[in-house]
Amino acid sequence: MITLSKGFERFRSQRAAPVTRLAQPSPKRLAIWPTVSLVFLLCLPTIFAPIALTVLNALLVTVALIVALFTSSSIDKRLLTFSAFTAAVAFLGLAMGREAYIYDYLKDLWYVCNPVLVTATGYVLYRMKPDLAAALRAFVIAGVIVSLWQVRAYFFDPSIALLPAGIIRRLIGVGSAVPVLGLSILLVFSACSRQGLRIPRALAWTLFVVMAICVAGVFSRTAVALILVAAAAAMGCFVRREWLRVGVPLLLFVAVGLLASGILDTSSDRALQSFSGKLLRSFEEVVVGEVYDARSINTNFRAFETERVLAQFVTVPPVEMLFGQGFGATVDLGVTMPLMTTETGFKGVRRIGIFHNGYMYLLTKVGLVGLLLYLCLLGYLYAVPRSRSRGGLSDPDVAAARLFQALVVSLVVSTYIVSGIFNRDNMFPYLLLLGVLLSHWSKHDGKVSMVGGQTQSKTG
Repeated sequence: MITLSKGFERFRSQRAAPVTRLAQPSPKRLAIWPTVSLVFLLCLPTIFAPIALTVLNALLVTVALIVALFTSSSIDKRLLTFSAFTAAVAFLGLAMGREAYIYDYLKDLWYVCNPVLVTATGYVLYRMKPDLAAALRAFVIAGVIVSLWQVRAYFFDPSIALLPAGIIRRLIGVGSAVPVLGLSILLVFSACSRQGLRIPRALAWTLFVVMAICVAGVFSRTAVALILVAAAAAMGCFVRREWLRVGVPLLLFVAVGLLASGILDTSSDRALQSFSGKLLRSFEEVVVGEVYDARSINTNFRAFETERVLAQFVTVPPVEMLFGQGFGATVDLGVTMPLMTTETGFKGVRRIGIFHNGYMYLLTKVGLVGLLLYLCLLGYLYAVPRSRSRGGLSDPDVAAARLFQALVVSLVVSTYIVSGIFNRDNMFPYLLLLGVLLSHWSKHDGKVSMVGGQTQSKTG
């Protein structure tokens, strides 16, 4: 019996051994410092001094170069194209201006090369943390911080709001592009703030209102123009048939503006101090006239400046028309104006080398060839997001493409009125975000979708 029981024991079903599972690796947490760096880079130059941007940018560009040289990751061809166009423009300026004063010579070199450095900084910071939602939130957070800083004077003395717009701008400043860009991001991502930005809709609208109050409180016409560009991009005006969706409304807008400025008095002291008067005078300030007296020079300096550039351009030799007068070249205003601030007050200046109109800046420094190179670069960047921008704004990838379109068109517009990418202070947030979006698309070129930091295949 004992032997038989042992036999049954041998064939009895045994309890299965516990399954040993391999420990799954925990998802790698992305670094926080790139997002924090974006916030600091956007806030510090506005709150402290523009020199902070130069110092921080130099440090971060050093990081960019180290990453580019000592990592195996490839650099996006679009960023390389951007760099190649800039290098060609810089070569023209250096070659044609070799006999200029060294300070003006190197300053123009910095103004031309700085856009690539800022764009490369945004590119590398995103590479360190490839999460588009986090990067865009950094721009929104910085926009709110700068907004609160800019309107702080209203909290201390609310009566400032009752003053004319011109006086308010002298008291609180002319504003920053950081809140404008933050506002534009929320505007383009309004239909997908939770998916594309990972921000609750109610909070997104609250931040939108805060930045809108700030932008309205500094009475900036440039800010109004850039927000209109973002709104047009969000509505899909740059997806296709731009000549109809943008061209016709723009012609009507210009016609109404010119008609209003011709009928209404825009040169009185009251009109010069009010924001509505400044809006009506916008066309006068950018359209070149024929006769300028002392008052019109001061009130329409942008147009006068452009007229002086063109007057000098037609007198230079053909070689300089084609390739420019070189870095360090200046334009004779014909009159001495107090444009330079010193410790003892304003200093009279007869010749200037930096202009509000960036296209005139290029025409002077690098001629028709350099200007054509820049226009080709803008056209190239404009075509980058075109195929991705079709669809509904509820798709975060479509919203990102239309935001890119808004950035490029903003550079086109701002180059005409505030020097665009050649303005070291105003447009650097746009260039920083341009680098972020280029980096976002560099490895996922239409093949995957990056939503909330997670990679999702579109091709299956």
